[in-house]
Amino acid sequence: MSYVKSFSARYADESTIYEQLTKIFPMVTGITIVYQRGRFICTTPRELTDEETKTIKAAIKANHYADEGL
Repeated sequence: MSYVKSFSARYADESTIYEQLTKIFPMVTGITIVYQRGRFICTTPRELTDEETKTIKAAIKANHYADEGL
């Protein structure tokens, strides 16, 4: 069974989301990420915990602020 979670982010944040998901699911090949209307729709093998969701959101935010400094 697959689970879907969406994150509001910029197109450039896909690699950050993928990196975080592969830390959570290191041996899984069933992760998909699709960008639609300012959101990334992520399919994962199990539902993300609240803590995992917070971690991904924090990484997106950190990446966003790092890019602003360029």
